[in-house]
Amino acid sequence: MRPAARQFTQAAAPRPSRFANTPALPLDYFINRANALSLYRQFIRATRGLGDARARWETVEWVRGDFERYRDVVESEKAKTLLALGHRQLKQLNSTGSLIGGDGAKWRGKRSL
Repeated sequence: MRPAARQFTQAAAPRPSRFANTPALPLDYFINRANALSLYRQFIRATRGLGDARARWETVEWVRGDFERYRDVVESEKAKTLLALGHRQLKQLNSTGSLIGGDGAKWRGKRSL
């Protein structure tokens, strides 16, 4: 024989959500966030080609500072504008990095005899 289902005399109080006081974020926010993280990683990879360790450190600090400054941007249009600006700056960094040379110069077309 199965025992009868228990009857609880006290109703369990619902747990408050940790997101109850925050506004709902649109899907564009999460897409732009993923694009921003990807752009950040591309910047960090691009600094590997800089010849001088100090130049690389200063460039990484500059990139990190810009990304931290615009961290709380939620508006979709502003985020897209900032991402476009970031891609332009990444192109400039890549073209400048190929001019600097340094340790990785052999990977950028320098011939060794």
